[in-house]
Amino acid sequence: MKTERFQKIFESAFDDPEAWRKWFFGCVATDPNQIYLDTDAERASAALLMQPYVFLYQGRKLKSGYMSCIATLPEHRSKGLASKVIKSALRDARSRGYAFCELIPAEDHLYFFYDRLNFATVFYTDCEHYTSLHSFNGGMGAVADTSYALFHGLEMRQGCGVLHSEDDYRNILHDMELDGKAHHIAVLEGLEGAMLFATEKPRAVEVKCLLADDEKYAVAALAELRRRVGEKTITVKRPPVSGNPALLRSYGMVRLTSPMTVLSALAGNHRELRLTIRLHDAELPENTGVYTIRRGECTFEEWHEGKFDLDVTPAVLASILFSSNKAGEIFNIPTRRPYMALMLD
Repeated sequence: MKTERFQKIFESAFDDPEAWRKWFFGCVATDPNQIYLDTDAERASAALLMQPYVFLYQGRKLKSGYMSCIATLPEHRSKGLASKVIKSALRDARSRGYAFCELIPAEDHLYFFYDRLNFATVFYTDCEHYTSLHSFNGGMGAVADTSYALFHGLEMRQGCGVLHSEDDYRNILHDMELDGKAHHIAVLEGLEGAMLFATEKPRAVEVKCLLADDEKYAVAALAELRRRVGEKTITVKRPPVSGNPALLRSYGMVRLTSPMTVLSALAGNHRELRLTIRLHDAELPENTGVYTIRRGECTFEEWHEGKFDLDVTPAVLASILFSSNKAGEIFNIPTRRPYMALMLD
């Protein structure tokens, strides 16, 4: 009953092709424990799916939950039901030990909606556009077979962000095949290389993800893609490492659900760090309190006398932790941009 109700709510909000829906509900959204409704299944009007993922942060693999398919029946919108079901999922995420929850807003205006629930926009991509004039000369590496092992290694070497399991990897490939002609290209030179995932349409090609150990391998992968797709325009989404603001595009948001887990990872990786943070969490009041980082550990108190280095909400704290290095220097906190791609959004 729960899964059927979720599917009905989903189909009222999204117009994905029938073949995709059949695959998604038959192979991906099959665990009732990952489905959240605003009330019991018989009367539910809002729903979401929260799947477990791993988030690489400060050298540690932390638990996280990826929220998707957030929807409300048309006749029951603007009643706060989506907020209700998100808050329920956040509480459960905290009880499950998830450090974060991630999501990708379906529309740009929804960034403001999720911001009110203390989600912060921290996932970005560099978005590049290439015409037929770009031949991508100067690359290095030989075209190789694609594999999950290669993909996972490249994700790990990004250093921060959402990681995919081998099952996730298989779902990525199937999802792309249903979306159009798919290209999965790997380039290797010794132990280093690059890997890209692209979907080809009649007039253009979209590279949904390009991971590379060095730019020379990225260029080689793009050169192989050019050879396959001819003179079509190519759009490339890749980790935000160029430093060019003109290329930067917002992609997704994160919500801290277990600040103690996150700050303990930060403390353990930076034993020299001294920091006192007062956190105010309206949705998860158990998180409200003072976090003190000293000598490689993080401690929690409901109240603390004295000054605070930061007096913030979860959204502001996440924005600082996942900001650019220059912003981190202002707060004297080690920061790093996270990366997330190829999610079933």
